[in-house]
Amino acid sequence: MVIVLLSMASMATGESRPGSGTAPFILDGNRVYAELALVRPDGSLQRGLAFVDMGSPAMTLTARLFKELQLDHGRQLSFRLGKLTVHVPAEEVESDPARPYSVGTTLKVEAILPAAVMRRYQVVIDYPKRQLTFASPGAIKPQGLPTDFRMHPKTGLIEVQAEIAGQQYAVTIDNGSAYTWFRQQTAQVWLRTNPNWERGVGAVGASNMMMADDRGEATGTLLRIPKMRLSGLSLRNVGALAPGVTGGLDLFDWYSEKNATPVIGWIGGNVLKSFRLTIDYPNHTLFWLKFAEPDADDLNQVGLTLAARAGEFQVAGIAQKNRKPVLEGVEVGDQLIEIDGRQTKNATRGEIYNALHGKPGESRRLRLKRGSAIITVNAPVTGF
Repeated sequence: MVIVLLSMASMATGESRPGSGTAPFILDGNRVYAELALVRPDGSLQRGLAFVDMGSPAMTLTARLFKELQLDHGRQLSFRLGKLTVHVPAEEVESDPARPYSVGTTLKVEAILPAAVMRRYQVVIDYPKRQLTFASPGAIKPQGLPTDFRMHPKTGLIEVQAEIAGQQYAVTIDNGSAYTWFRQQTAQVWLRTNPNWERGVGAVGASNMMMADDRGEATGTLLRIPKMRLSGLSLRNVGALAPGVTGGLDLFDWYSEKNATPVIGWIGGNVLKSFRLTIDYPNHTLFWLKFAEPDADDLNQVGLTLAARAGEFQVAGIAQKNRKPVLEGVEVGDQLIEIDGRQTKNATRGEIYNALHGKPGESRRLRLKRGSAIITVNAPVTGF
């Protein structure tokens, strides 16, 4: 994947209007990484990437950047998107000891740009143009089908009403999640009357977005929901994962605490990337301008559930279809070294998803490390 970043000059023009600012972003693994101009204490600018996450409540910087910008001295954080300068009070910024990472450019991801900051603006996530716009309330005229939402006043997370299988449910709109996930208990209710919705067991492709090796993804149910309605918007063939419950804890109980009301899950990047989204936070309205249908073949993947550890990828599970494993010769715990000759170490998750994607009947040549042995497996692509 070749990514061309716009120059700082283009950042200053873009689609910006008075009271608004636009920055380019990278889309990797269905996630958005925006290019920001961070203001140093001397007023100079430092370019960097921020993970744009509508599902996160806190502005977070790497510890190195936090210290370099002197935020540990109580200084407010300031950054620019085009002509617009955004200020974040010091008490709303957190430091993270995690190291910066790359998504295929010379810039490193060193920040999370969360809902708690976005909620003060009109925000446009233009997936086709790969642009992020912040605008002061009323500065831009939204385009697309409107959907009302509820918002948690502190976290900024938003939820909408979704009609699935004839019932209404509260769901979060979360672009920071690469894939749509729903509560396992709710998914099982759907499957009792719609068993053909089940596509397999074990997260594959972008549904394997956490790569946390907590067994939740390895035991999760893959779904394909034929129709989902959000007010006047109709979504078709929506891929989703219903992760298994691990350690007696349900992820969605914790996630619901960040929302205005309990939710059954979220609609993630696999759906959102088909739209130009305008989130009018001040007026609690989300506008959907569609430019493509969601990809109904995105789960055509080699049936591996992976765990990411320090830039390396290990097999956390073998996916099943019709209650049978779809892959032989690979074991849980194997380290994935190469896919069709391409090394996986320090690859982005989007690069891994793409490398394992294909048409059913195709195969991918995998090299894996098992103990001290190196093995090679021709792994089929399965249509989940």
